[in-house]
Amino acid sequence: MNFYQDVFFRVLDFARGRRTIDRLHFLRSSQHWSPEALKKWQLDRLNELLAEARKNSKYHAKALADVNLPLQSLDALSELPILAKAAIRENFEGLKNSSLPPARFIKNRTGGSTGEPMFYCWDKRGQDWNRASVYRSAEWAGVALGEKTVTMSGSHFDYSQGQTLFSRFIYFLQRYRDFPVAYLDDELLERYFLELLEFRPTSIWGYASGIHAFANYIERKHAGTNFDFLRALVTSSETLRPEQRETINRVFGSGKVHDNYGSREIYIGGECRAHNGYHLHGEVVIVEIVDKNNRPCPAGTPGRVLITDLSNLAFPFIRYEIGDVASLAAPGTCSCGLSLPRLQSLEGRIADVIVLRDRILTAPNVTIIMSDFRGVKSYQIRQDSIDELKILVVPDSDYNETFSEYILGAMRKMVDGQATVTLQLVDDIPLPESGKRRYIISTVSKDHI
Repeated sequence: MNFYQDVFFRVLDFARGRRTIDRLHFLRSSQHWSPEALKKWQLDRLNELLAEARKNSKYHAKALADVNLPLQSLDALSELPILAKAAIRENFEGLKNSSLPPARFIKNRTGGSTGEPMFYCWDKRGQDWNRASVYRSAEWAGVALGEKTVTMSGSHFDYSQGQTLFSRFIYFLQRYRDFPVAYLDDELLERYFLELLEFRPTSIWGYASGIHAFANYIERKHAGTNFDFLRALVTSSETLRPEQRETINRVFGSGKVHDNYGSREIYIGGECRAHNGYHLHGEVVIVEIVDKNNRPCPAGTPGRVLITDLSNLAFPFIRYEIGDVASLAAPGTCSCGLSLPRLQSLEGRIADVIVLRDRILTAPNVTIIMSDFRGVKSYQIRQDSIDELKILVVPDSDYNETFSEYILGAMRKMVDGQATVTLQLVDDIPLPESGKRRYIISTVSKDHI
């Protein structure tokens, strides 16, 4: 028995009317199910969700009116309509489960990092499954609920929420420390560094860009610091670039970076210590990868991500297009021993890939070019037309005109005449409210993926 989890947190669950620890124990067991057992569970939960949604949600009553329920197989899910973010914004009240009292709904909002902020709802039941999934991901990374943890998120919304007396009390009980990364300078990073050494957490969770900035500072000012007390650095909420993983591992210890996949509204999956793709929380979510014609993509082929949340009956997310591009791994058991479905790769947000007439350019294509020389403080690629790319660069003291020529030449060679490429030096690239640093912004990609 883990005293902190099974005694302290169970008491906390009881006081808050929650079942997070019960759900965590269930997920620890179910992750060893056979693929057949998992599919049966998913189909049963899916049919419960669909029946509840059609009966009690005005939006889904209309959307599912012609669907024959119960579904006989998971394959039939592909025949259901897709839920877009625009539909959620336009039908917020109609999506709610009308059988639940108003007090059951917990309202939340996305950060709007793609320019599409929206409100949605949970209830405690859905939140319990979601949080239990997060805690299981921590165990895949070699750390556990109740161990000291530092969070490094960048959302102004998260930070303001976290300053309430109740939130600060819960953070204290959970042994969390918050290091906001929406704004960073050397003075603040030095304070974080000293507090990290004093607090000695076993894990750091946060935005890849924030943890990467912290690692860069430590390498610059405190190279060689011993971080044996840290077992995992868990990145999430934005695409982890290869050079970011390399730097963080170099500073804090080889193999400690574990990238997780999820959003504010739905937690989806994470890396285990084998670092062989992203295990999906298949007991809680069903993940589909589809092409531009909404047909299922074969394993290894990138496509649009659709999520069905099996736990949220209060505000049903059924075939929700989350706005990401990813590919599924072939079925099989991971070397860690789990046979849960996996994503092979996560390319990032649909709005974070460049779409040309005969190809897609993902973030690594750009980051390789930008990391070839010193001199770029930050950058962003903007695509507002399929025929045009604009590169914004914030230069530092090492930047020179040769670098501009190299960037333009490399990018023009990559697009092979399919788009004009221009470069503009700027003083700053402001962060959106979400705090997520976006390296590529395409306003046309959604029309071509």
